[in-house]
This record gives sequence, structure tokens and C-alpha cells, in this order.
Amino acid sequence: MKNVWKLSNYLYGWLWQKWTKAVTLVSMILAVCFLIAAAVPTGDPKAYDYYPKVFRSYDMVIDHSLLPILFALGLVLILIGIFVQIKGFSTNGKGIYTMLLLPMKRHEVYFAFVLSAAAAVALYYLLWLVLMVAAYFPLMSFYKMQAAKEIFVLTRDNIVTGLDASRTNGLFLAFHRSTFLDMVFPSSFWRVVPALGGFALIFTGIFFAGFCTENKVTAVLGSSAMLLCGGYLYLHDVVKSLNPFYANPPIGRQLILGIIALVAAIWWQDSIVQKLGKRTDL
Repeated sequence: MKNVWKLSNYLYGWLWQKWTKAVTLVSMILAVCFLIAAAVPTGDPKAYDYYPKVFRSYDMVIDHSLLPILFALGLVLILIGIFVQIKGFSTNGKGIYTMLLLPMKRHEVYFAFVLSAAAAVALYYLLWLVLMVAAYFPLMSFYKMQAAKEIFVLTRDNIVTGLDASRTNGLFLAFHRSTFLDMVFPSSFWRVVPALGGFALIFTGIFFAGFCTENKVTAVLGSSAMLLCGGYLYLHDVVKSLNPFYANPPIGRQLILGIIALVAAIWWQDSIVQKLGKRTDL
């Protein structure tokens, strides 16, 4: 286990220096800029035909900004970086850094990759969670301050003054009502399991494509199937919100699919380890 920890630290350090540090920092800086832009009124009511600019609930601010796209782009880039690292290590490693020459078993090397990749993704999620929580208080305080000045631009032809904005929906309710926040940071057990199952399949698809390189067709088809199924589970609420004709699934269906996805991801992970142990080209 000591060697697994050392290798995972090395892999995480490499990934952070070469890829995830730049992606995370740029993502955080742009997110702060977008939040500031959401708070500063432009004084142009024509730009806000449907949603108020000066006074909005926090979930509306998040969902009707570029933050969901920015988060998704950063996450995809991190996952691409993980795939590039796995691919380079398993195909282009030389000397002491080849799997065959490491003083570890193959499954220990694989577990070190899983730990480092999980740490990179977890740090990205954690930083976004801290930002979303921290941004709530100054943004809502700003809206209350504007309410005290009686500045409310609701629509192009509807300007209201004298509203009482001393009460807001609250941070927890904002996480529950926001499609983006509820997808990324689920607030209920019914959403946690499908989100974990979907992301586990996406994670497994990346590792399958990176390590199982003997049969190109199998690697492409297998990883594509896992990415598509995992993406559907993870983005289910987004698909539902974008499609007005989408019928609500029966209660518990997504939970069952999430459990199936978790079991399938564990089985595929074990299959990858078994295939990795049989490779003789490393």
C-alpha cells in the first residue's frame, strides 16, 4: 500500500503540473468573472425580456449564466488529461516507469492511477462547491442592497419599485432548484446514486480506453458505450429540462439505473485489472 500511495502522489503531481492546474485556475478565474458580471447591472432593460437583472434568486443566476458550460468544459478537459496520462504511461513508458519494471503488482499500479485521477476530479468539484457557496452571500447581499434603492427591472416594459427583498430562497433551496447545482452537487439520495453511477461509468470508460489497447475495436466500442450510458445518467436532468416532451420517469427508475451502473462499473474495473495482468507488452 505504501508503494501505491507513492505512485499515486507522483501521478497526481504530474497531472497537476502538466494539465489540471491550468484548467482549474482558468476555470475558477472565469467563474468569478461571470459571477461579477451577473451582479453588475447594465441599466439596459431591453437585454432582459424574461428574467430580472437586478433581483433574481441564486438558482436563476447560476442556471442562466455561462457557469454550467464553463464547469462542463473544465471537467471534460480534466478527463481528457487523465486519458492522455494513462495512454502515455501504458504505451510510451520507458525504463523504470514501465509497468513491467515497477516493483509493484499490476493491480496496485492500476489502483494508483484510479486514486490520482479521483483526487484530481474531487479537487475540481470541491473548488467549485466552495465557490458556489461563497458566491451566494455577496451576490444576495448585493441584490438586497439594490432592492433598498428600489431598482427592479423585471422585463422590458415592467419596472417595479418598493418590493421587499429581505427574504431570499436560501442556499439549500437554491441548490435544490437549480438544474446545474442539483446535477453536480445532488441534494437528495434519489439524485446522488444516479449521478455516482453515471460518473463511475464515464470514469471506467476512460480507463478502459486507456489501458485496453490490444483490440482497438473493442476499446472504442466498449468505452463509447460506457461514456454514452454514463453521460445519460449524469445529464438526465439536463436532458429533461431541455426537452419539453420528455416524460417524467417512474419514481425509483433512475435510482435502479444508478445502482446497475455502479455494479457494471465495478465489474468493468475488475475486468480491466484482469486484462492488464495478462499483458506482456508492458
